[in-house]
Amino acid sequence: MRDGVLLVILAAILLPYVLGPVLVRLRQRWPAEPAFEPYDPIRHPLPDELAASFRETLDALVRDGFRRVADLAHASPITKIQLRVALLEDAGGGAAEYALVVAARSTNPKVRVATCHVDFPTKFADGTTLSVTNTAQPRPFPAAPGRVIEPFERVRDPARLRRVMRTLLDRRYAGRPRVPLDPAGNPAAFIGEALAREYREQVGTGYLWLHDRTRTYRPTWLGAWAMTYRLLPPLRQIFAARARRRAAALLAELGLSGRDERPIAAPRATEPLRWNLALLVVLLVVYVVARGPRGGTGAFRPPADFVVPADFAGAVRALERLAGDSAVPLVGTDTGGEARATPGVTVGVAAAQSQAMVAALQPTFLAQGFYLFLSERGFGGQPDRLALFPRPDPYEILRLMGTNGWNYGIGPDSIAAWLKTLERDQPFMLTGIGFDWVEGRFQGDIRDVGALAQRFYAFCPDIVEQGTGSVDGLVRELRASRTLYCWWD
Repeated sequence: MRDGVLLVILAAILLPYVLGPVLVRLRQRWPAEPAFEPYDPIRHPLPDELAASFRETLDALVRDGFRRVADLAHASPITKIQLRVALLEDAGGGAAEYALVVAARSTNPKVRVATCHVDFPTKFADGTTLSVTNTAQPRPFPAAPGRVIEPFERVRDPARLRRVMRTLLDRRYAGRPRVPLDPAGNPAAFIGEALAREYREQVGTGYLWLHDRTRTYRPTWLGAWAMTYRLLPPLRQIFAARARRRAAALLAELGLSGRDERPIAAPRATEPLRWNLALLVVLLVVYVVARGPRGGTGAFRPPADFVVPADFAGAVRALERLAGDSAVPLVGTDTGGEARATPGVTVGVAAAQSQAMVAALQPTFLAQGFYLFLSERGFGGQPDRLALFPRPDPYEILRLMGTNGWNYGIGPDSIAAWLKTLERDQPFMLTGIGFDWVEGRFQGDIRDVGALAQRFYAFCPDIVEQGTGSVDGLVRELRASRTLYCWWD
């Protein structure tokens, strides 16, 4: 028993390192032609703390003699990353100097990451470049050949970082002729091309490849492993400590050690993977193993006296008693990628029983005008979540959840319209509605499973290209499971 518990604990600890590269390989992608547009505070809002850090950094550089050339924004539903980039120029010292102020945040409600940093780029006549930056974010890939990046994470004073850049150029690159950067009157195209070039260079290293049909860069297996292991402990901490030691030694060599005069606080960020969460998973596994199975796997039968009250508050209490969990608000996503409240609630349930609970309970709740569905999968690390909505229209829920396939140009309205048409031809009930997926069960026999598979593939290519592998495979799965499933990576 003890050996079995230890094996399960070890498997839980190693799961991110095994599953992580697979998820990165399947889900990560970057647009081949990233587009930037003039920043608009209404259309491109930033959280207060991140906006304040950006504004203070910009003001510090202006005080140090820079002038703002452009203030740009980039929001990608593919990467779920929002950027605000200011390009600044100072031509007062002879050779023009440029600075970039970059604020970035994740628009994925499950991953809260925010960062603001300064980058001083220098281009040499031989085509190589030097970037002096104070970003605290680890690079998922190594620098491409010809690119030197010197990170000084703890130099939070932009004026001091500029002195570091100038002294470094004088000491180590004095004999290297420089060429000015060339925004050419179109800073948005200039910044977009610089970002696209970064992706192209990684193709040469073997970390990315270009998917021609979707015009997106995707990680190779080598890139997926590199991204995962560079961002997870212990390599993340090792690389960060190494970078800090190198920065400290370089500052001492340049005679610029010491404290910042006017440091600007970095925005606080929540890491995608928290080790306290991993510990919680381990403890949960130990608890489940120690107690043993309860009532079988994948089976659920409500109590014989179970009834759903006619009022929504009473229905929520009934669901809480069945789930053994307190309800919390159901949160959807608006068209800008921001979280938005809905009138629904969610409860956590064991993953082994979530689908069986929906199948057994959905008709009972629906009879009272409430819609029960699976809203989130925990993938073994957390409980699944069942949601209860106070009205019976699944397409209203779909729009509030923000269900989308933006990487294919498909939004919630398009998905709702497609499903309504399908429902008329082949009736079904939706049992799961999430941010980028829906699932359901067909009612009655599937009339033409081959045509249905082709229909699914045209609307949701990922279920074949990253799932069954072929349309014939999807045909076999539809025959066996009679399940509707769409997932847009």
